[in-house]
Amino acid sequence: MTRAPGGPRRRRWPLGAVVVVTVSVALAGLALAVVLPRGEPAGPGESPPGAGVPKRIGYVPYWDQRAGFRVVQQHPDLFDEVSPVWYSLEPTGEIVLADPEYTVTDRRMVRFLQARGVKVIPTVTNLRNGDWDPAAVQEMLHDPAATRTHIRELVELAAGHGYDGIDIDYEHLRAVDREPFTAFLTELGAALRAGGKVLTAAVHPKTDDAGDDPRNLAQDYRAIGAAVDQVRVMTYDYSWEDSPPGPVAPAGWVEEVIAWAVTQIPADRVILGIVLLGYDWAGGQGSTVDFRQAQAAARAHSATVRRASDGSPWFVYQGRAGTPHEVWYEDATSAPVKLELVSRYRLGGAFFWHLGGADPQLWPAIRDPA
Repeated sequence: MTRAPGGPRRRRWPLGAVVVVTVSVALAGLALAVVLPRGEPAGPGESPPGAGVPKRIGYVPYWDQRAGFRVVQQHPDLFDEVSPVWYSLEPTGEIVLADPEYTVTDRRMVRFLQARGVKVIPTVTNLRNGDWDPAAVQEMLHDPAATRTHIRELVELAAGHGYDGIDIDYEHLRAVDREPFTAFLTELGAALRAGGKVLTAAVHPKTDDAGDDPRNLAQDYRAIGAAVDQVRVMTYDYSWEDSPPGPVAPAGWVEEVIAWAVTQIPADRVILGIVLLGYDWAGGQGSTVDFRQAQAAARAHSATVRRASDGSPWFVYQGRAGTPHEVWYEDATSAPVKLELVSRYRLGGAFFWHLGGADPQLWPAIRDPA
């Protein structure tokens, strides 16, 4: 997920000979209509019933929880599932809060959402106190006793708190972790399904098995697709904090990732990632911004917002001491272009990373497409 500094990368993903998507009002309306019907819940380990009925999933991060949950409270009919990012792990396999100082697990909100038909599938991540900790996952995976402890605690977490399942977001692993990670997900999925719960997993984007980054080799798409009920593909961060400025999720590249993913995973288990964030680059480093922050910067500096051929908005401005800034982000025009892929590839749905701070025009447009 876009939050803490990412791991090392060799280079930015090549766009290659991808098809450039041109924004039009008709296409935007079609894309938004793709996710208008709410999906019916799938049985444990089963594909979602009803072809062409995709799920809509929202992530709520603990550091912006009030804003994220407010979106769901205002539009409960728009979401089938919500994943609050609340938990992390110790190398021993024990479950802990992702950040003890700032994480608040809101039981009342869980019940509020479930009473309105929204499933709650909390995320367990190796983001600890704002930094990625791949070593904690690696130690757990390579210690059979710790792995057993972790699986037991995850199953007990879901059952004890009345959650509908568990979402795993373990990032920045390496090739040596590939088989243990698959085995872990396989065993966890079976244990959760035995209790009527589901297992979902977030994966890094790639267009072949090796990918373009060492962490890609840790994730066996085909095996993960067989082990879990949803594979949430993080189709964003084409450009990231340490890369040159550019689009965060160019539509052509997003399609390349999805086109390969469905050759490895049943399409109705593939969940498209829609990022609602961007970056403000200055001095060779990017800082995460949401739609509100990007718009505020554009207004403050009287910047002209331009659009790439796929609708991605961007602008430049001069900061303090004349430092040049370049900002790329997502809005209610650019995000729907990617959503069209859900229909075209018959995917299981789309998730939004993350709720809170997004273009407020996005949610009414999903409910009432033009």
